[in-house]
Amino acid sequence: MDLREIAVIIPAYNAEKTIGGVIEKLIQCGFGKKNIIVVNDGSTDSTGDIAGKYGVALVEHEVNRGKGAALKSGIAHAWKENLGKALVVDADGQHNVSEAMGFLKMNGKYDITIGERRDILRRMPLDRRLTNKVVNLVVSLLSGVRTADVQCGFRYIDLRIFERIQLQTNRYETESEMVIKAAQRKYRIGFVPVSTIYDNERSHIDPLVDTMRFINMAVRLLWH
Repeated sequence: MDLREIAVIIPAYNAEKTIGGVIEKLIQCGFGKKNIIVVNDGSTDSTGDIAGKYGVALVEHEVNRGKGAALKSGIAHAWKENLGKALVVDADGQHNVSEAMGFLKMNGKYDITIGERRDILRRMPLDRRLTNKVVNLVVSLLSGVRTADVQCGFRYIDLRIFERIQLQTNRYETESEMVIKAAQRKYRIGFVPVSTIYDNERSHIDPLVDTMRFINMAVRLLWH
């Protein structure tokens, strides 16, 4: 598949230190500038200005609406441009974008392919580690798919699944909602091993608040 025919969606919030490097690496890998979609989710720094200098597609949220909302805006833009597949990459530089080919090799085998980060739990703070385990356990039970790292933002998606799936959440729980709803509709979920680059960046995840949002979403799906 021609990389220039694939959308690359980058939800971004206050990522001025890393967004330029992420875009540069994607371009070096062969992805087309016009199909790299940066969703600037109400950043208060220079994230949008830096992304705009690269000539990529830039979607602006006037206020911070959450990673899930940014992801949905990116998907909507990709649909508008008639792009059928999307690689999702976080803006913080933690993903080695050269590993994208590992996802593309699964093209046609899975409808959603998710990166499974090596040694992720060992490197996480205790509160994040517990949250991660709870989320993966609940998603596994609701979806029937063993998920070891469902919160990894590095993923490859066949956008046709959204003909039957409507995402209703707007924060970090959206990534889990996507997997649960896709599995319930018999779409194929797969995982590929990926590395993670750490550079002392601060996570925007609030373990307590975002776990409560996740539980609320899971309960709604359980009783739907």
